[in-house]
Parts: sequence; structure tokens; C-alpha cells
Amino acid sequence: MNSGDAAGSSSGGSGDAGAPRRASRKPKYSKFTQQELPACKPILTPKWVISVFLLVGVIFVPIGVASLLASNKVVEIVDRYDDACVPSNVTDKLAYIQNSTISKTCQRTLKVPKDMKQPIFVYYQLNNFYQNHRRYALCFARLPICQRR
Repeated sequence: MNSGDAAGSSSGGSGDAGAPRRASRKPKYSKFTQQELPACKPILTPKWVISVFLLVGVIFVPIGVASLLASNKVVEIVDRYDDACVPSNVTDKLAYIQNSTISKTCQRTLKVPKDMKQPIFVYYQLNNFYQNHRRYALCFARLPICQRR
């Protein structure tokens, strides 16, 4: 057994004792590893580009017109009542809101500028309020909202 055979036979038990060992650590040459795969290389002629733009326009302009017509039918009424429902003689609004002995019933009348068709959706908006959603979701069905234990 010569020294060349001993160095070449340390294949790690892969069973390829007869295969010659590669001396280099370079990857095997292939078009994939060298990023030389054939690719689509379209020639962008003015006629082709204009036809694609026209096709996209024919598809998306009617969608945009339909969206615009649908959004024109939306009736949006914004009514801020944070100051309207607090009496004018109150100087500390936070103390007024937190005081549970005072009745805080507030009635507002909204004027609708045009007819609305069914269904009518009402949304409520809060600004600068960040609720812990997980705690809220766990306690949603219970009244009052879960209290810390």
C-alpha cells in the first residue's frame, strides 16, 4: 500500500473507494452554478410597449371608473362630540369623565345630506387609543371587561 492510496481512500465511508478524490474545493462547473441559464430577453419595441400599455389601460380604466362611481355613493358623516357632551362649566374633563356618580348620557342629532340605501354601516373611531387586543379578545364576551386579578 503506497501513500497515494492511503490519502485517496479517506472518503469518509461513502463507499466510493475506487472513485478519485477531487483535489479542489471549487464547485462543479455547470450553467446553473455559473448563472448562465437561458433567460427570456424580450426586445422592447415601441409598438410592443404601446400595445401592452393600451391593454393594461383597457383592463384597469373600467375598474377605476366602477370604483369611483361606487365611492361617490358613500355617505360619510363625522360628528365629534368630545366637547359637546361635556358641560361648559367643567374645567377638568378627565375628572368629569372618571366620576361615576355623574350621569353622562349624551344625545346627538345627525343630519344626513342625501338618501342612503340599505345596508347602512356605522363605524366608530377612536384617536390615540391603543387597546391591548389579546386581553380585549379574551374578555370580549364578559361584562364588565376583565379585571386584573
